[in-house]
Amino acid sequence: MTGLDTKKLCSGLFSDVMDRMGWKHQIITGFSRNQNTVSFMGRAHTVLIETKDTDDENIRTGLSFLGQCKKGDVLIVEGSREFAYFGELMTKLSEQMGIEGVVIDGLTRDTNYTHLPEVKLPILARGYSPVDIKGRGRVQQTDVPICIGSVEIRPGDLVYCDNEAVCVIPKEIEEKVLDKVKEKMEDEERITRLIESEITVEELLNQVTEF
Repeated sequence: MTGLDTKKLCSGLFSDVMDRMGWKHQIITGFSRNQNTVSFMGRAHTVLIETKDTDDENIRTGLSFLGQCKKGDVLIVEGSREFAYFGELMTKLSEQMGIEGVVIDGLTRDTNYTHLPEVKLPILARGYSPVDIKGRGRVQQTDVPICIGSVEIRPGDLVYCDNEAVCVIPKEIEEKVLDKVKEKMEDEERITRLIESEITVEELLNQVTEF
């Protein structure tokens, strides 16, 4: 997608680059994860959940939307801390669809399944609860702008996730961010080679402007 070696990426690269560009509120932290190591990137597709006393969780809208996502997409949910959304069955369906990863600003469930080693779908959430959405909430809208904290996520935005954070790269700065991330990766590789050459700190400071 980006021409970058995603195995060498990390959230710190995106944070540093966007900070320097003046975009200082694009990083979201504080998620629990179902895998020991998480690293994925894709296009955001959003789900907005509303808390509402209703017998209709709007399952047709939610599942139809999931079926429209493409392989490599990232599902981002503005959820709830009162009930869980996304469990074993949606995990299985998402894996079948080729979803790259799921980010839930709220609770999820069925960790007895989603945390199994054979489950390859990364799921990031704020916490876990067996309490279901049924009778407590519903899918309000899909593929609309949502906010997690102070970060706006719009459909189609590029999203990078790892163990530390979720990085949201707005479409209007995406190309410039990726170019600068590539430059920063190359610079860090150069600094690494200098360190591995057993250069002194004083010599390193003569060749490096930032660390």
